[in-house]
Amino acid sequence: MKNKKKLILIGVIAVILVVASTVTLSLTLFKSSDNEIVSNPKREVNNNNFLTLMIEQEDGSYQESTSNTWPDGNYVFNKELSRCENGGELDWDRETNRVILYSNKSDGCYVYFDMYNSVQITNVTTSTTYNSVTLTVASQAGENEIETYYFTRNDRASWEQSSSNTYTYSGLSSNTEYNFRVYAVDTEGYPSNEYSLSATTNAYENPRVNSVTASNVTNNSITVSVNASGGTNSISRYYYSSNGGSSYTNTTSNSYTFSGLNAGQTYDIRVYVVDTNGIQSNVYNLSVQTDDTVLLADYIKGLYTSQGTNGLYYHNSSLANGAGDNSYRYAGANPNNYICFGSTASTCPDSNLYRIIGVFGDQVKLIMADYSTTSQTGTSGAYYNTYKGAGFSTSYYKGDQSASSIGVYNWNNSTSTNTWSESNLNTMNLNTTFLDTFSIANQNKIADATWYVNGYSTNSATPATWHDNESTGTPWTGKIGLMYVSDYGFAASNSAWTTNMDSYNSSSIKSNNWMYMGLYEWTISRHSSNTDYAYYVSLSGRVSNNGVYRNYAVRPSFYLTSSTTYASGSGTATDPIRLS
Repeated sequence: MKNKKKLILIGVIAVILVVASTVTLSLTLFKSSDNEIVSNPKREVNNNNFLTLMIEQEDGSYQESTSNTWPDGNYVFNKELSRCENGGELDWDRETNRVILYSNKSDGCYVYFDMYNSVQITNVTTSTTYNSVTLTVASQAGENEIETYYFTRNDRASWEQSSSNTYTYSGLSSNTEYNFRVYAVDTEGYPSNEYSLSATTNAYENPRVNSVTASNVTNNSITVSVNASGGTNSISRYYYSSNGGSSYTNTTSNSYTFSGLNAGQTYDIRVYVVDTNGIQSNVYNLSVQTDDTVLLADYIKGLYTSQGTNGLYYHNSSLANGAGDNSYRYAGANPNNYICFGSTASTCPDSNLYRIIGVFGDQVKLIMADYSTTSQTGTSGAYYNTYKGAGFSTSYYKGDQSASSIGVYNWNNSTSTNTWSESNLNTMNLNTTFLDTFSIANQNKIADATWYVNGYSTNSATPATWHDNESTGTPWTGKIGLMYVSDYGFAASNSAWTTNMDSYNSSSIKSNNWMYMGLYEWTISRHSSNTDYAYYVSLSGRVSNNGVYRNYAVRPSFYLTSSTTYASGSGTATDPIRLS
């Protein structure tokens, strides 16, 4: 091949393409001054005074061709040798397989084609996603290595260049067909054939919620678990609604618990998921009804919204001067904490009227609303006399019982020791005589609780100090006990909790302490130093201590089992809470 050099291309076409065979020889004429098309001859152009076609031979010489088609086989347009007699310029249009003449007058031209073994693109394979197509080019070697690959799609005029035989079009639409064209240029600037193909992007597969199951359904909560599958992309977040889709809560977890629900109510639960591309799944619906039974502990906790509302205080670590045991306790003058236990009569008998001290864990603790009578706690064991028979004053008494029916008892009349497990008041009067006043069904609602029977060395201490000391000590497990000193202390308004218990006889404190009833009565708390002393509440309201052989009234106290359920009632004395 004579006088070959790397071609420098000019004009409107920027690359040279190997000539395809059986293409009719034609020229496109341009007026060189403004590139305006002047004519496009339809006649075939043969060797004459206008155009001479020169083809390179095996020996490197050129021979004039008499064909009216471009040469067959591997030939390339030789721009360097191709020329016109009157100054016209020739170029090769690779896309239309035409020689372009740039001239503003008639001219005679010589078009040279050289023999050249160009690289050939043999195949282009594709791999697709929902928004991309990757093209991989396979080629057959020519005289020189490929230097640059050219890619275009959907007949765009611009070409993407790459030194790699792989190119990815991204950001495409899903499930859409695209047309591509590819060619390559070798290190000498010679182009390959142009390869055309089409490819369709994948359809986008949305994520899907397959199923939703409900579990742990209580009277105020529903837990749902989601079985979902990702599609084209993985799941990013789960969305949950219990109100028919009016509002959703989202999380990365495939399980969620709706809480604070109403008992016996049907909820329209809806769930959907979103993938990492922000595409939403189907919405899965199911209806779930909460349990129509309400645990008593949950009912009381539900009355609490903030410290002091409905007379309830939540004794967490942030409650000033509180117990710090996460209990819910009633405090103040007369909260609505009445409950009828052991009777289904339309009007609760006085002997069955109790008050709720609070919720401890999942158990509700009660205390008799008034003092026990001899018909309830008996006249044996630690019994001494009636309150009237003992000669005590009733001038501060706030209850309705007859002083001649209220019994007074020794804390322990057997061994004169303040070991509660050895107390006849405990074993005989409370956990035998009193317990037996209830039916077996009601006895089963009373929990076998652990009581820590300890106290403090002085009554000159705040309720919180008392609680800390009563939380440890000698444990005793049983059903019926008495109130702790700290129970009495925290029943007063929270403003009193910084006051020592021996000063609880203050009129402002005892008038705002629902547990104060105005008679002498025992607590279960014992003296930590004097082994024959226990603590009691004076008729004036202060806490003091005395020998276990002294005689005071009692108000039995006990915990209800965690399974005890609420039925009705607002908690007032005339409309006490009723149990299922």
